[in-house]
Amino acid sequence: MILVTGANGQLGRRIVQHLIARDPALLGGQLAVSVRDPARAGDLANRGVRVRQGDFGQPESLAAAFAGAERLVLVSTDGPREVRIAQHRNAIRAAREAGIRHILYTSFMDADAAAPTELAIVHQDTEAALADSGVDHTILRNTIYADDLCLLVAPDRQQDVLRLPAGDGAVSLVSRNELAQAIAAAALAPRLDKRVYTLTGQSSANYADIAGRIARVSGKPLAYQNVAPEDYVGSLVAAGMPAWFAAALGDMFRCVADGRFAATTCDFAALVGHPPKSLDCLIHEFYAPRNPS
Repeated sequence: MILVTGANGQLGRRIVQHLIARDPALLGGQLAVSVRDPARAGDLANRGVRVRQGDFGQPESLAAAFAGAERLVLVSTDGPREVRIAQHRNAIRAAREAGIRHILYTSFMDADAAAPTELAIVHQDTEAALADSGVDHTILRNTIYADDLCLLVAPDRQQDVLRLPAGDGAVSLVSRNELAQAIAAAALAPRLDKRVYTLTGQSSANYADIAGRIARVSGKPLAYQNVAPEDYVGSLVAAGMPAWFAAALGDMFRCVADGRFAATTCDFAALVGHPPKSLDCLIHEFYAPRNPS
């Protein structure tokens, strides 16, 4: 049985959907999810998915949630660094005690760098905990979500300037849906050739280039402006974002500026059988003008 954690979240729910699409026979009792609020997963239960209550912050809930699973798709949680580290360690400990044979963990592209950043530290710690656990495991390092372009530049109210502390650093973007597709493929693979898969786009581009492509597709002017990390973080906090999250985003874009998200790999295609959508395709999906219905 395959068990997916965080199945009420954006990535976890998509992983479940792709597992079902790839192997509908899983609905015969071979697919389960662990969620904090089972009521929100009623649609999955109605389709034949086993829905279990499990909260990484309440380790006592995880024995029942993980019981009988052979493969665990451990979707990383949200929250401040200390909270996430504790939650991930709780989940890995519970998986080992439940006899789970293989853990697939959704890590982040910069986890192997010696970067003292919020996101890198969380994933470095979790990857180390997996290595120490004795449980067979696969690390799936996701790149930055392409969908988050729509948070930076809202299609329905596009601004004139995209301000980020990303310098001239390039990124290789993939949508959550396609990353979920690759993770589902890995969870179903009879054999995995590598311990670490880095899931990136086909190519990388800096945010000045991305802004220009958005402008061409949307028909609205958009320029990129590099800003100081402290100014960027301050603007997010002033807009109401929690300080820890604002700092984490500032750190991430600082790493982009340092070139830590520019790499591309063929790992996505190795798992799925074809490359992910191109950046131009994604931008067209997000920003092309819609004809009124």
